[in-house]
Amino acid sequence: MISESDLMMVVLAFAIGYIDDVTGPQKYHYANGIVIVDKKYQCPIYCAVNHSHSVYFEGKSIGMVVEKSELGKRYKPPKKRKKIK
Repeated sequence: MISESDLMMVVLAFAIGYIDDVTGPQKYHYANGIVIVDKKYQCPIYCAVNHSHSVYFEGKSIGMVVEKSELGKRYKPPKKRKKIK
């Protein structure tokens, strides 16, 4: 039998995960790639590493910037399919 305090802990854990997913850095399609829109960290303008760059909006960052109007849809990684034997 699940106690009331255990149930509250489970609900709290799911709520924290959901809030972090909604308010944390988000991946979006941009130009020919994927960027991570993050207000706390942006890749430096000279970043040459092959990865999804952390960016923010023009005038609010000294790192890589994007135009908010040019962002595509939010990126959702493809779901993995289980192999049927």
